[in-house]
Amino acid sequence: MAKERDEILAAKAAGGDRRSFEDLVNRHRESVYRLARSITGTHDDADDAAQETFIRLYRSLSSYDPERPFVPWLRRVVYNTSLNVLRASKRRWKETSDELLPTVADTSHGPEDVLQTREAGRLLQEAVEDLSSELRATFMLRASEGMSYRDIASVTGVRMGTVMSRLSRAREKILQSIEPIIIGGDW
Repeated sequence: MAKERDEILAAKAAGGDRRSFEDLVNRHRESVYRLARSITGTHDDADDAAQETFIRLYRSLSSYDPERPFVPWLRRVVYNTSLNVLRASKRRWKETSDELLPTVADTSHGPEDVLQTREAGRLLQEAVEDLSSELRATFMLRASEGMSYRDIASVTGVRMGTVMSRLSRAREKILQSIEPIIIGGDW
């Protein structure tokens, strides 16, 4: 039997079909968690955001228009929920795993080079942690999820120009954070 389209499952779930909702959850569980993790930066916050996303999804299915694509709508719910969790969390983004951040190329030839590469990664992580939640989320959607500007605009609900502006500001702030150390020669 062919897989039903998300839009059809969502329409059935909105009509009370629990199996269709379970199918949507099972189909999108990993991508919802991955996107939430990119935005929140921690496993616990991403877990909370993913659970809250599916609760919100269930409650708002009646407002979903099955004539529109489901995945962009779901991404928007994940984005908004993740930002709410991130804002509510008093923790700073301390548990960020290295795979979420763009990596610094390792061209090491010796122990000192390895230490410098690790230090560069740590500095990059701290610079990303210091961004506002909107700048950090936009940066991570681009850097770790590889989303296009158009997709980020759709998920965040802002114009593409705003996405470009946020990415530019995020990159500028990151460079400002790490530039004195790189130029200062503390390497």
